[in-house]
Amino acid sequence: MEALALLALLAGVVYLLARRRTPPACPRCGLPRALALEVSRHRRFCPQVAFRACPFDPRKGVYRQRR
Repeated sequence: MEALALLALLAGVVYLLARRRTPPACPRCGLPRALALEVSRHRRFCPQVAFRACPFDPRKGVYRQRR
């Protein structure tokens, strides 16, 4: 019984350490970090770009005329 509890504790610690190693996602739209960096390079559109809320979008706060 003690071995099972120790194994569960060890698995929990390994899970937390593995989760921390993944790069953080965009806090606003949830895109993974690699895709968010593509947004900053103008290679991809962010789902939040219409609201000017994406911290990775270089056009944030820029006024554009609607045609």
